[in-house]
Order: sequence, then C-alpha cells, then structure tokens
Amino acid sequence: MILACSSLMDYVNAAQKKMNTNYPVTWLNRSYHADPKKMRQHIIDQVTAIPEDIDTVLVAMGYCGGSWENQVFGKRIVMARVDECVSLLLHVDDTYHADLKEPGHLYMKDKDPYSFSLERSFESFTRGWTDEEKARARKAWADAYTHVDIVDTGLYECHSQEYLNEAQKNADWIGGNVQFRQGSNRLIEKLVSGQWDEQFFVAEAGEMIGRFRF
Repeated sequence: MILACSSLMDYVNAAQKKMNTNYPVTWLNRSYHADPKKMRQHIIDQVTAIPEDIDTVLVAMGYCGGSWENQVFGKRIVMARVDECVSLLLHVDDTYHADLKEPGHLYMKDKDPYSFSLERSFESFTRGWTDEEKARARKAWADAYTHVDIVDTGLYECHSQEYLNEAQKNADWIGGNVQFRQGSNRLIEKLVSGQWDEQFFVAEAGEMIGRFRF
C-alpha cells in the first residue's frame, strides 16, 4: 500500500510503471501542506482507514513540517529520510541527504507549469490585508528569494518555452533569476521496489517516528 501526497501523483505513477509494481495508492490532499497540524491529522485519518490486512505502508512524501513527528501506527511505515517533497526529487544518487534545497530558492517540480504561481500564492496568503500590510509582505518575499529553480527529473518537458515563460513570471515577481536544477525520481522508485537503504527509515508497527531519524 502506498500513501502519497497528491503533488507527487505523476512521480508515483511513473515509478510504479518503471519498477513494475501495482500497489494501491491513497492520495493525501496537497492543500493540507499549508498547515502541518491539519496535514498531521489528515495522515492519521488516512492511515487509520487502511484495511487491517495491509501491514506495510510505503510513504511517498517528506517529513513536511513535522507532520510525522512522534506518530505511532499499527502498521510498518517505510519513508524516505527527507524534509519534504522537493528534497525527495532533488536526489540523483544513493547518498543520504535530509535537505537538498538552497536558501533563497523556490522550486518548480510539477508537470503543469501553471500550478506554481507566486502571485496567486501571495494573494491567497494576504487576502483581507490592508495595502500597507501587503506591501510589507511583498517586500519580505522579494527579499527572501533570489531564484526560481526548475527541477528537471526527466518526467516532463520542463525545457519548453511555455514552462520557461511561467518560471520567468515567477522569477520576475521576486526580481530573481531562473535556473535548472537536476533531479530524479530515484527515491520513489527505490521506495516502491523495496530498495530501503540508508536513505530510508522503517518504523515497525507500534514504533514511534521521531525527529531524530532525520
């Protein structure tokens, strides 16, 4: 059984196809990433709903704001030792890294370039704020980020002009630059095919998942 963030749907499907597996998948709603407490409860609800005869859950997502910290389940949990989904896709070999992101960088990893919009995110985040509050927040965002990185995992055509145009819009919004970052689907492929080396942890049924693992 796979429990996966819906933001990784294309990657999980591609990994299963490549590794010739066909596990059933339960998708976690990516919208809960905005609130780790809600994601935590969403995870609990979804794992609890998994049939009793399934003893192992392969988790295709990252630690995501502590959503998994101190969780205890009645099933074996197998998960990559990464902070969140972007780091999951930035791995290109078998070397363990908890976090491969760079400070000041934002990452585009979805097949659809229109799914990532800084302007839309900002407007949603600041809805109901005054113009003065929005202006301060806009400056803070622009000061915090310098690059928009397109993660090239080889699963989609991220070098197309359409994709580059959307990436440039996001970069222009923060006054930053666009660059490509090499990634891969290797960790998810290893997850579904049982190659659980030091890049993964396995929590047996009843064992607490703690921060120390990362």
